[in-house]
Amino acid sequence: MQLTNLFANLETPAFVYDEAAVRQLLRYGELLRSRVACRVLYSLKPLGFPDLLGFMAPYLDGFAVSSLFEAKLARSVLGDRGAVHLTTPGLRPNDLAELGDVCNYISFNSLSQWNQHRYALGQKVSCGLRVNPRLSFLDDERYDPCRPDSKLGAPLEEVAALADGSACFDELEGLLVHTNCDSTDFVELERTVNRLDSKIGGLLRQVKWINLGGGYLFDNAGDLAPLYRTVQFLNSTYDLEVIIEPGAAFVRSAGYIVSSVLDIFANGSKKIAILDTTVNHIPEVFEYDFEPDVVGHDEQAEWEYTLAGCTCLAGDLFGEYRFHHPLKVGSRVIFPNAGAYTLTKAHTFNGVNLPTIYARTGPNRLELKKRFTYADFTARWGAYAGSPL
Repeated sequence: MQLTNLFANLETPAFVYDEAAVRQLLRYGELLRSRVACRVLYSLKPLGFPDLLGFMAPYLDGFAVSSLFEAKLARSVLGDRGAVHLTTPGLRPNDLAELGDVCNYISFNSLSQWNQHRYALGQKVSCGLRVNPRLSFLDDERYDPCRPDSKLGAPLEEVAALADGSACFDELEGLLVHTNCDSTDFVELERTVNRLDSKIGGLLRQVKWINLGGGYLFDNAGDLAPLYRTVQFLNSTYDLEVIIEPGAAFVRSAGYIVSSVLDIFANGSKKIAILDTTVNHIPEVFEYDFEPDVVGHDEQAEWEYTLAGCTCLAGDLFGEYRFHHPLKVGSRVIFPNAGAYTLTKAHTFNGVNLPTIYARTGPNRLELKKRFTYADFTARWGAYAGSPL
């Protein structure tokens, strides 16, 4: 069934995730595990909806998290099965006791964190260190974890200097690296590991595991052979447990924002279509200034519109799009490839409600998962059940 027909009767704005598409993307993790010895986690950052996490859990070795709340959510979904691995630049000392109860691995972000907290968790958690290999692959520094003067990870040179004959890392059990964003070139991951091999080979022999992070996309990846070689190298040369933690790779192409046209009017040379969604439901459109994909857009089509969000923010604009048929009030506008960093960053500026959440559980079947209400909106501002608000 075409998406426009499938989504015709949805309450909009809506967020739809496609379980079959998620399952297909998770098969890349299963393929990796079948080829080499590697544990595959899903990073909650892009999309942490609990029902979806429960759907994904049987296909994974666990979850990667960045805060106490994410860690508790991951553990509540996993129960006693699976691992929870945390790393964050903002580790709160008051959270350590609870983190020790729900996490299996914690990678400290800096040498100062390592020195402050390495004894705080006792034997409950396997403790590691995030290392910044100082190897950049991205032109846009906003996305680059290895940008100059980065806040992410202990600089490789400093780790190498301390690893040479120092007792600083006697209790260290693992390392974490993360050097990329939305890359399909696994040669870059291989280069990262080669750099670690040349600079801190002795430390790699000492630790038990290495987490290679995320930042890579499997769909449309040209060649997975460098990934297999990298994992096999770490297995055979250093006898390491290898972990990888994709995030957006498992959900981006499996999610949609579905909206309806509220109004169409001309202003100057443009026809403007006001939607019942907003860039605040896909915040990276505004944050990173890009035009999202829209189903049915064709640069050669006749009917052109500025698609605009429904808030009073002048810059609440999705961009210029062309369609083969004219839009009208009530027309559906569908944004595909919206599974990552939408709901997790979405907010209610102007009091515009969050998208209603649906799961596509079969080719022609949608299941309502969550409808946000006025009570959800006011609860953020301290309202409670029975409040006159």
